Amino acid sequence: MTVDTPGTRQRLMDDMKNCMKAGDKGRLAVVRMLITEVKNAEINDTKQPGRERTEDECLEILAAYHKAIAKTIGEFPPDRQIALRAEMAIVEEFLPKQLDASAVQERIRALLESTPERQFGPLMKILQAELKGQVSGQALSTALKAALTP
Repeated sequence: MTVDTPGTRQRLMDDMKNCMKAGDKGRLAVVRMLITEVKNAEINDTKQPGRERTEDECLEILAAYHKAIAKTIGEFPPDRQIALRAEMAIVEEFLPKQLDASAVQERIRALLESTPERQFGPLMKILQAELKGQVSGQALSTALKAALTP
């Protein structure tokens, strides 16, 4: 994130204001829900109640919310799935852009060229830190295993 780029929390607040001005009630409800998710995480923090979430923590909260919707979407009737898919699309606007499979493979290839390490665990840890929020853990794991397999 650059200095000029507002954080996720600020983007949510700005979007909420824009939705209110535009009268976009559907989007406003989703944005408010996301803000509530972040605030609930702050309130329910057992170690430091009320501590403001960092940018990474905000993104983790939004990613968890997105994942929860994606997991349960099949349990709803088709007419309700349309609304949930629209909600997921709004959440995705606030998450980092997801890398495609070729970009992930390229990053794995570059890492393997730059280090003699060939153990799955340490490599996975490095990749997860570098690609946090840009690729699912499962997709990253599968791609790394394929790259390490002779």
